[in-house]
Amino acid sequence: MTLALAACQKLGGVASTGDSPKSLTVGESVSGEITSSSRINYNDGSRHQAYNVTLKDGEAVSLELGGSLNGQLAVFDGQTLLANATSSSEGGDGDSASNVSLAFRAPKDGTYLVAVNSASSDSFGPFKLKSAKVVPYDGKPLGADSQAIDWLVGEKQEYKLVVDKPGLYSVTMESSAFDSFLRLNGRNVEVEDDDNGGNLNARIRTYLEPGEYTIAASSVNGSTGSFKLSVALTPTANGLITRDGTALTIGQTAQSMMDSRGRRTFVLTLDAPKQVQFDAIADGFDSVLHITGPGVDAEDDDGGNGTNAQLTLDLRAGRYIVAVTSLGSQQGVFELETTDLGGDVSAPSNGNRKNAVEDAAAAVASDAARASAEPAN
Repeated sequence: MTLALAACQKLGGVASTGDSPKSLTVGESVSGEITSSSRINYNDGSRHQAYNVTLKDGEAVSLELGGSLNGQLAVFDGQTLLANATSSSEGGDGDSASNVSLAFRAPKDGTYLVAVNSASSDSFGPFKLKSAKVVPYDGKPLGADSQAIDWLVGEKQEYKLVVDKPGLYSVTMESSAFDSFLRLNGRNVEVEDDDNGGNLNARIRTYLEPGEYTIAASSVNGSTGSFKLSVALTPTANGLITRDGTALTIGQTAQSMMDSRGRRTFVLTLDAPKQVQFDAIADGFDSVLHITGPGVDAEDDDGGNGTNAQLTLDLRAGRYIVAVTSLGSQQGVFELETTDLGGDVSAPSNGNRKNAVEDAAAAVASDAARASAEPAN
């Protein structure tokens, strides 16, 4: 973002029109509007409205800009830019709501200038500026079903995670100020994530044994601001499968995790023909299904929702190997669902090329034999 301010251009004096900055009290909301009479920023023609907020050393404040204005937020200590954020909407025609928020911590006692700036020279409209005091992270170790609100003020910040009982853990980093990035290390676990939490938020979902781990929180582009870090434990009803060759039961979901090669195999044994749907549902990687067995050699990458794999097959009685892999040999946890679709499957056909050719050849031979046996007219 280029907020129209240079070191020699204070917000209060870049134009000869407009009032002095208004007062903003933390915990309150103010309404305003950027119009053609608002103070102009000479470098790009955009407009702004300014507020003064008085804070104590170390006090932290969150700001949220709402309304139809396609705008930006910035906080200054004198002529030093402390924090800024830009609207995610385009245009500023009044039909797209602005979505801007940021948080900052006062480096000392003093009065700070909060600027609401239009995104361009032709952006105008009303806005509402909300302010709130935020209680920062207390420094205690995180555990299952805990969360912390903190500020990213450097390249990265580390947090201790204490796991008391084994299970499937989700570590999520959410921020509206920057693109979140997470890394988790400890007890032979080393995983990282960028955008699996949605909306540029990061989320790691993996199986953890009891012990201590380190969570490293950072941003992709080096931006700073507030974020929320949360840890959630999901019980695994039948335990997490960590060995190859585990037998599958149709209708039951197998929760598993990849080995070091990004692979896990299962065995499915059928006593009678069935039509079965397989779903490999992964959180954090692109899953691939590969099923082999009597008359079957089938593979799928993205046949399910998103990047999840899905196969629907007519299977004969017999033993099948079901392999779930990840593109790029990524680590992570996944669920393998098997669903009996019912129906009378007496002679399964799975589109296997070799079987299809053999069946077609047999049909042609049968027709030829029948024709030669019939008397000519």
